Formats: sequence, C-alpha cells, structure tokens
Amino acid sequence: VTAPGRSNVFRPKLDNYDFRVTMDEQELLRRLREAFKLESAERLASLSTRLMELEKCDDAGQRQEILEVMYREAHSLKGAARAVNLNEIETISQATEGVFGAMKRQEIPPFPALFDTIHDVVSFIENFLAREQQSATQEEVAAILQQIEALHAGPPAASQQPPPAPSQPKPLPAPAPPAAKTEAEPVPAAAAADAGQNDAPSATALPPPPKAAPKPQPAAVNPQLTSTVRISTARLDKLLLKAEEMIAVKLSVSQEVQELKKLCLIFDRWHKKWSVKENRFRRLRKASFKETGQGEARDAEMQKFLNWNRDFMQTMHKDIRVLTKTAEQNQRFLDRKINYFLEDMKNVIMLPCATLFAPFPRMVRELGRSQGKEIDLDLRGDEIEIDRRILEELKDPLVHLLRNCVDHGVDNPEDRRRLGKPERGRIFLHIELIEGGKVEITLGDDGRGIDPDKVRASAVKRGLMSAEDAAKLTEKEAQGLIFHSGMSTAQAVSKLSGRGLGMAIFLERVEKLGGQLDFASIPDKGSSFSVTLPLSLATFRGTLVQVAGQLFLAPSSHLLAVLQLNTDAIRTVENKTTITYVGDPLSLVGLADILQMKKPAIRRELNKVQVMVLGTSQRRIAFEVDEVLAEQEVLFKELGKQLKRVKNIAGATILGTGQVVPILNVHDLLKSAVGSAGDRVLSARVKQEERKKKSILVVEDSITSRTLLKSILEAAGYEVKTAVDGVDGYTKLKMNAVDLVLSDVEMPRMSGFELTEKIRADAELADTPLILCTSLASKEDRERGVQVGANAYIIKSNFDQSNLLGVIEKLI
Repeated sequence: VTAPGRSNVFRPKLDNYDFRVTMDEQELLRRLREAFKLESAERLASLSTRLMELEKCDDAGQRQEILEVMYREAHSLKGAARAVNLNEIETISQATEGVFGAMKRQEIPPFPALFDTIHDVVSFIENFLAREQQSATQEEVAAILQQIEALHAGPPAASQQPPPAPSQPKPLPAPAPPAAKTEAEPVPAAAAADAGQNDAPSATALPPPPKAAPKPQPAAVNPQLTSTVRISTARLDKLLLKAEEMIAVKLSVSQEVQELKKLCLIFDRWHKKWSVKENRFRRLRKASFKETGQGEARDAEMQKFLNWNRDFMQTMHKDIRVLTKTAEQNQRFLDRKINYFLEDMKNVIMLPCATLFAPFPRMVRELGRSQGKEIDLDLRGDEIEIDRRILEELKDPLVHLLRNCVDHGVDNPEDRRRLGKPERGRIFLHIELIEGGKVEITLGDDGRGIDPDKVRASAVKRGLMSAEDAAKLTEKEAQGLIFHSGMSTAQAVSKLSGRGLGMAIFLERVEKLGGQLDFASIPDKGSSFSVTLPLSLATFRGTLVQVAGQLFLAPSSHLLAVLQLNTDAIRTVENKTTITYVGDPLSLVGLADILQMKKPAIRRELNKVQVMVLGTSQRRIAFEVDEVLAEQEVLFKELGKQLKRVKNIAGATILGTGQVVPILNVHDLLKSAVGSAGDRVLSARVKQEERKKKSILVVEDSITSRTLLKSILEAAGYEVKTAVDGVDGYTKLKMNAVDLVLSDVEMPRMSGFELTEKIRADAELADTPLILCTSLASKEDRERGVQVGANAYIIKSNFDQSNLLGVIEKLI
C-alpha cells in the first residue's frame, strides 16, 4: 500500500525480504507522454501522406482503402491521447475521426476545403506537441472543432467557391502559451461518450499524490511495431564508434601477421646460407685434418656447437611457422567477424528514405498553394535504406532545393498555359541504388530552368568576375555559378529563397559527405540536380601516398585516377603546367608545394612522374607525388578541438604499424591549387580556338539524356549537333557530315540499329564512327549492335563520362 503523502515507498515482501520501489505517478505520466509523442508523430505523418494520396486518387475502391487507414489512424490517435490525459487532442481526433467515418459512408464528398482543413488540423496537433507544456485555450479548440464540424455540410455552393487559382488557406490558430492550471480540465462529453471504444486506459486514472494510484494497464501494441524497438541515436552512435574502433585491431593483427611472415623469410634465407657455410666448413675441416693431423678435439667441439646452433635455429623456425599459421587463421577469423559486425552495425543505423520524404509532400503542397500554384511531387525510392547520418545532413539542403523549385522553378499557371505545359507543375525526387555501394538522388522540376544570361549578369553585378570573363563562359559553366556563395538570379528576396546561400551550402554539404553533384538545365523546360553519395559513412577508404618522405592518405572517394607519366607528357599552357587526362588538359601541381614541404632532392625515376588526380563535382586537378603505395580501409579520426581547422588536412588515422598518418582535405587542396573564384571556373579549360573542333551528332529521343550528353561533349571541346530520332539524325547527316555519331537504340520512327545499318549502307557515310549508347544490356542486343556495324556499344546503366570521352578520343 502506498503511504499517504509519499510517492516512493518500500514495499517489503516478508517471506524473502524482496524490496521494490513504486514509480512516481508524475514520472510515469511523463514517460507515457514521451512515448505518445513518438507514436503520434508516426500517426500524423501517416495521416498527412494518406491525405495527399486521397487528394489525387480517382478510383473509388482505392479511395475507400485510404479512408479506412485514415479512420483507424485518427481512432488510434484519439485513444492514445486519452491514455496520457491530453483531452484537447482526444477531442480534435474524435471530431476528425467522425469526418473520415462520414466520408467512408459517402455522406461527405472530398473537396478542396476539406483537405485544407484536415492538413491544418495535423499542423495544429504537431505544433501542440512541439511545446514543452501541452496546452491550448478552450477558444482555440472550439474554433478548430467548429471548422471540422462545418465539413459535414459538404462543399460550399458554386457561388461561394474560390477562383480556380488557389489562394493560401487560412491556417488554424497555433496553441497559445499555457496558462497556469490548478486542476485537470474535465473530459468533454463527446469524448466521454466514446470512452468505451478504445482499449487504452485513461490517464485520468493517474491522480496526483497523495491519492493512491491504480496500477496502469498496458497500452495496446501496434502490430506494425512488434518487430522493432526504439533505441537512442546517441547510444547507436556509441555502438558504431566501438565497432569502428575494431578496424584498428584488424589492422594491427594484419601488421603482426606481416611481421611474422618477414621473420619466416629471414629464417629461410638464414637456413640456405647456413647450409652452404656448414658444407664449406666441413670440407675445409677435412682438408685441414688430412694436412696437419691436428686439432681433432677442437674441430669436434666446434662441430658440436654448430650442430646445436643449427638444431636450435631450426626449432625456432618451426615454432615461428606454427605461430604464423595460427596468426593467419586468427586474422581471417577476426576479419570476417569484424566485417560482419560492422555490416550489421551499418544496417542498424540505416533508415528508409521514407523517413526523409515524409514531410515533403505536404510542404510542397502548402508552399505551392501559397503562391497560387498546383504542384505534384513525384517521389520514388522511399524504400531504399541510407545511413541515418547522411539523411540528417541532406534534409535541410533538400528542403532548400524543394523550396527553390517551388519559388524559382515551377512557372505560374498562366505562364505554363502560354508555354503549352500542363497547369499543374511537377517536381520529382528520385532515389536509386547504383553500383559501388552508392545511391543517386535526383531532384528537379519542369519549370523555368536556369537562364545562363541572368546568371552571367548577376555574377558581373556582384563583382565575381568581369563582363569579358562572363561572356567566355559556356552555358553549363554559367549555370554552374549558382553554386557560388551569394549568387542568386531572384529580383527580390522572398520568404522562400533569393539570398544566394542555399546552393553553395548544398554543394558544400554534398562534398562533405564524399559525394558528387551534377546538374542539367534547359530554359523554359526545367532543371535537375543529381547527387551521388555513399550508402554509409561507417567506413573510410584511402590511398597511401608519399610526399617528401611523409605518408599521407588521400580519400578514395575523391581519387579519380593514379597515373605514371613520362616527363615529356607535361606541357605548359597559358603559363600553367598541365597534363592530358581523358582527352582534356588538366592542371598539374606538386603536392609538396601545396603542403609547403621541402621537396626531395632526386626523384626515384628521373624520367617518370607519379600523379594522382583528385576531383569533386565542380573541379579536378592532378597532384604530383613521390610514390603511390596502396589503398586500404582505415579508421578516420578527427584532429580534436585544439587542431579543429588545419588547412589541407581533414583528420588522421593510425596504421597497423602504429604510425599516425594525416588524411588530406581534398576540397582545401583544390582551393589552394586553383586560386581565385574566376580561376575555379576557367582553370580546367583550354582555348578551343587553338585547335579545330571535332563534330559529333547526338541522336537521342529523351530530352534529358540529349541535353546531358550535349553538355558533356561540349565541355570536352566538341562541336555538338542533336537529333530527336533516327530519321532526323540521318537527314542531318546527309546535309552535313560529322566526325562521329552517338546514338540511342530505342527511338520512334527509326531505331539506333536501323540508323546504323542505313549509315553503313550509304557510301558517303559508311566510314563515320558510330557509338550506340542504350539501356539494352542483353547479350543479344550487344551482338546485334556489332553486327549492324557499331564501333562501340555503351550501356547506360554503366555509363561513365570518362569512359565515353576515352572511347570517342580513340575513334576520332
């Protein structure tokens, strides 16, 4: 029995003296409400998603299924709110449940005002729960209930309906600051009448002390959550750190095995040399004995010592071999266990992209309606799982990009009608797995696109470059200036965008995660941004290089190539040292110079140069090093607060030998090597006037693929013409011959196979090199491509820009 006036008392069990402490009722209520916050977040997210689906659904049967899910979510939310004594949410949830029930019975048809009101109800509950002290005035709750009740009257009359262009819906009032409460508010009559419909207990059964509290009943278990548990992210991070620390153990054991193997080799060499010396000594001893006949006792003693020495060394050799074999077995076992453990830990912190997508549909809908735009958000890949830390880092940049798409991208309805576009705009966010343990995120819209002329003008206006330099930029280079801090083409700063910081932050965040960013944009057609990222950040791979006698580790995610070049391959262009890489000129700098280290006096090979090519999504540069050693998996360690920001160094790692090796900061290195912002844009380019441009015809029916290929080839210095299908391509070839044809296969009117056959049958065009670039990857398709006369066959799923440029360079 709980003692009056005390919340924590001992209850003695006299037969075995087992003492237990009762939980404070207020503490229990606090924990229940914390659990309710998590549960309600899931149910509100589900409601928001289903609302978006219902608003677009035209199938009656599917609509009933969605309504059933929404009805159950509202019902469960009502019961859970009652269990934690949140009467306001209980009442609102019950009223919302009633609307869904009426819609199921087809008493209320779906109409725009209904969706606006329910979305605002969801937002009100979210704001309510976000406050530390959950409370709302009776007037606020009454106003919400009145709006929900008004939905039972159905859609307004035609004369009262709003104009076609939607206006911003009037939001429901946010919860006011809580007033001091002296006692619990009574449960509303409507909620009390429905109390028997829920299994969850009422929190009103938990009165404050000193009254005795009845034993709380367990809440109903959500069947969808029985296979999962909630774990603190801080606890997961600690577990992951401990798992990553085992990499150092694995490296250390591997180093010990290598040292044992070296000892075995030393013993092998000793044994061979000892055998030779022993045989030679025996021959000398016999010859000496025959000649002098003396020293027999001395020789016998020496032979005895030599025999003992040989036996001793052979025993040690045998023991070391056994130890080496055992160490190798242990190493393999430890490698497997650590790899499995790390893989499991990586899976633990992986979350489906649906957790990232959840708030986006409603956000795009509300932002679009606030600007008089109707926008559809196309989401794909929500089932793909990505490291939670990557999702957290990406959330804010993706939100900014979505807001940009709504504000800058999607056109107004009247502009879309003028351009022949559907009145409803489209924003897409697609995530798909690609090879190499990476994921590609593509976000874009079908709106205005990026106007290169506006970007040039903005760059000149903001003093980033001169008008002369801006005029030299290609269309893709000009559009790429949007990633420079402070760049914006907006005429005025709005609540959504226009400050010129978001895109720079987005690029910085992507590169920080070890990703690559690319984009494509066509004025009045739309824009798309593609980001390639690793699935997980749990491991770090790097390549060991030696510079001026010091070891450094270059992140493999930014290492594009390792080259060994003859010194005569190095040339000077515009007073800059350059090399040729995949057909393009590339700046060459000494890593020792960038790191301000003393250069070695003599290279290992005077006529050879070791080069590593480092790059990000925006630029790439070649760095000369003394030697490239090996790639290995290591544990990334930060430098600590005292060395939080060391230029050109991102962190450090400890090798199996115990040696501490700095990890290079690729972004710093590229900035240090390139110089000013104008150089960053123009440094990788060579004056194309110095050489005659080769011409290429791109035959592709997809406007996105056609634009992407055109941008890649023009950036590589080629003159590019385009055709929308095989017939158009052949017609343009007959009018103007080109140096090479790059064609898709699946196209209307004339396929790529048919186009190839037609070109090979034409005496004037028969010798034109032709590459087929297609998604058809079967063996039969590849064989047919060769049979019809294609010089190369590239699969789009394995598409690599450098490989394409390399093939083209070989052909022309």
